Amino acid sequence: MRTLIVAAGGGGDAITGAAIAGCQGMSGPPVVMTYSWDRLMVDPLPGPRIAADFTGLHQLAPHVLEVVATTTPIGGAGSSLPRLAAELPARLLLLDPSGGAVGMARQIAATVEFFQLDDIDIVDVGGDALTNGADPELRSPLADQLALAACVRTGLPTRLLIAGAGLDGELPAALIAERLALLDAQQLPPLDAAAVAPVRHVFGWHPSEASGLLAAAATGRRGKVEVRDAGDHIEMTDATTKVSAVDAKRAADVTPAVHLTDTASLDEAERTIREVTGVSEIAYEIKKAMRLAARQAHEPTTADLPAVDRIADDARAHGAEFISVRRLSELLGATTLPAFDALTDLLSTDRAARYEPSLYRTTSGRHLGR
Repeated sequence: MRTLIVAAGGGGDAITGAAIAGCQGMSGPPVVMTYSWDRLMVDPLPGPRIAADFTGLHQLAPHVLEVVATTTPIGGAGSSLPRLAAELPARLLLLDPSGGAVGMARQIAATVEFFQLDDIDIVDVGGDALTNGADPELRSPLADQLALAACVRTGLPTRLLIAGAGLDGELPAALIAERLALLDAQQLPPLDAAAVAPVRHVFGWHPSEASGLLAAAATGRRGKVEVRDAGDHIEMTDATTKVSAVDAKRAADVTPAVHLTDTASLDEAERTIREVTGVSEIAYEIKKAMRLAARQAHEPTTADLPAVDRIADDARAHGAEFISVRRLSELLGATTLPAFDALTDLLSTDRAARYEPSLYRTTSGRHLGR
């Protein structure tokens, strides 16, 4: 059996999807289909990128576009996908949402046919794909729900895989566990250090928070982490590394995805999600992009180490054993990818005992340990 991996939320889910696929013993590199929908520090333009936003995509067949290392975003856009294509042990295909679920289903079905695949796994790190649309913590439903609707629309055998429950700081892990039980979830082998080893290095430059913390948990890290620009706390536990599978059609029927199956444009899908959930991540990104444009990004240097120490001390005072590097970057004003790179270089050089990809320990010591 060969499976198409569909990254529900974009780059971070694509990284995790490549790790999960690598555990399945398939011949040849896995095929991972993903949005180009990055954090604003990677792509300063709100919303996802579409095929017209790139040069150098390889058209393998009608509706099948591969991202390669030389693919280039244009028009002021940014994308982590070309570098991921160069570094991940997978082939990356662009999922273009401009045609809504109808257009995406066409792309997914064409990809399955071209690569002669057997079925589809949608990968969601965090678990907010299981929202009922009314969860008060929900912040970013569009990407996951649209991917779920499109995969179901193909009519092909499809599972929704949930990993790292609660790591995205939206739906609590306990609530996700309840919804997985209601959908008769199947437990797959948990992620471990061997599973994430081929992708772990990517989080040295890629700012995905939830997927990065999942990789850290898979290597044995446990404890509370201060995350996001709001400073929320999430916890890495033994349950964090679990991977659960549910039937995608059953999941779609009890989530906002059921309202997106016939959408024929991104605007229609976004409008529908906003009406159903009251949440628009594109509107949020537009507001945040305006705030970021008003200030210059700061590339950290050794002069910022006292500030790093103060931030870590404050996080520890609030009960966190770790702070995510993404959270550190926000607090230091390192809001572009070059600035994020400068921060990780600084930490790996001057705070090596406390730093690893995606994580910074709030207490000093020679080893990160658990």
